[in-house]
Amino acid sequence: MAEYFSLQAALFFSIAHVLIRRGLVESNAMTGSFISLSVSAGALMLLVPLFVPLSSFWNWAIIYFIVAGIFAPGIGRTLSYVGIERIGVARSVPIVNSSPIFASIFAVFYLGEAWVLQNIIGTLLVIFGVVMLSLVKPAKGQWRKMDVIYPILGAIAFGMSANLRKAGLEVLRVPILAAALTALTAAFFSFTLLQFKGGKAAFRLSRKSAAWLFSAGFFNTVAMLSVFYALSYGKVVIVEPLVSSNPVLTLILTGIFLKDLEVLSSRVIVGAILTVVGTILVVTVK
Repeated sequence: MAEYFSLQAALFFSIAHVLIRRGLVESNAMTGSFISLSVSAGALMLLVPLFVPLSSFWNWAIIYFIVAGIFAPGIGRTLSYVGIERIGVARSVPIVNSSPIFASIFAVFYLGEAWVLQNIIGTLLVIFGVVMLSLVKPAKGQWRKMDVIYPILGAIAFGMSANLRKAGLEVLRVPILAAALTALTAAFFSFTLLQFKGGKAAFRLSRKSAAWLFSAGFFNTVAMLSVFYALSYGKVVIVEPLVSSNPVLTLILTGIFLKDLEVLSSRVIVGAILTVVGTILVVTVK
């Protein structure tokens, strides 16, 4: 069952990425992030009364989940969508999904974990993959090489959030509450950021883009729940590599459904594969 839910999460994350790319044609990253996070927060909070004891809310460890939510999905997903908007799905998604690299680095410095040869090899592969993705010239549209910083910062935010969630779950092992609080905090963060960027003026949503963005929010939510169910059935070393394979699925879906928006070159494909393989090597270190 762990393998099934892990692959389901990878597939749903990939579908969400493609839907977001479609939605951003007539919208923007801030709007897309706010809608996606609001859908996830609303859906997960509906599950809380059914699965979470009231006493859990009085545990001080929920602070970890709240702060984690600011970093990711709050900052992380917003930067991920900015990356998709600026440099495309095929380039941005593999970079953002290299977040376990940064999570491992933080774990070495703050949790005292070891940095072994497999970590180093995986990290180098990710670096090579990111370099290849950033050097590819698009066949359609224009983008600045500097814009690759957005998914990189998004990956760092997800890496920091992973460590905070781990610290919180060691004290309070209620995954549904952790997911709901991080999503709710992220939604409030996204709303605040949207107001800071201009409020109604920054909120750009047409009827067509709304359909894509709300659908993406639904698939993101199901993907998040799939990850938690996968972890409840299996080990992290099995679940994380399978979930982290979603950029490969995203590339396939991009080639099928986003031909009019993005063109996949051999460098994009090789760069994405290097990034995914490197990430899996880091995640599977025992």
